[in-house]
Amino acid sequence: MPDPNAVQSDPNATPVTLPDPNQPAPALDVAQIKSRLNLPETATDLEVITALAELVSIMQQKYDALLSDAVTLQDNVANRDLADFKDVITPETQEFWQTSLLANRDEAIRILTSIRKDNSATPPAAPQPVRVPLANRLAAAPKPMSELAGGSTTADDKRAVAIRNRAHDIARLEKRPWSEAFTRAEKEISQ
Repeated sequence: MPDPNAVQSDPNATPVTLPDPNQPAPALDVAQIKSRLNLPETATDLEVITALAELVSIMQQKYDALLSDAVTLQDNVANRDLADFKDVITPETQEFWQTSLLANRDEAIRILTSIRKDNSATPPAAPQPVRVPLANRLAAAPKPMSELAGGSTTADDKRAVAIRNRAHDIARLEKRPWSEAFTRAEKEISQ
């Protein structure tokens, strides 16, 4: 039967038994402590306590330096991850993702990867249509009537101008409708 006081965080690890709080603490071997601290056998309790306090101070300094290095490395890793996912992370959400990466990097990377996959699955936006001006708005060079009529000769052009001018005169002088004046001018010019 397993020990109920055993602490086991990894199921494959050997269980560690916690000391029973009801039993007295084991006696300390002061001679062994003095030899580890490189103190003589004749050292007083005050010298042992002072040496232990200095040892704790040195250990605290080393711990603080290691903690500072670890925080710097975590920030560097988080900044690198932010740069890797700059296509997914917006400037407004950058602080949130940096905090998430520091708190639980594996889960944050999994979520960012799934967001990237979702974004890549959506089709890219359609390109903006090219604006073509309407055909009647294009600046075109004026074309002569003969070109528009499709190859009329200059004699025909002169005849048409003469008919138009005569029809205009008839309509103005005799106060006739344009269609009647044009028909009469056409008969006069063709004779």
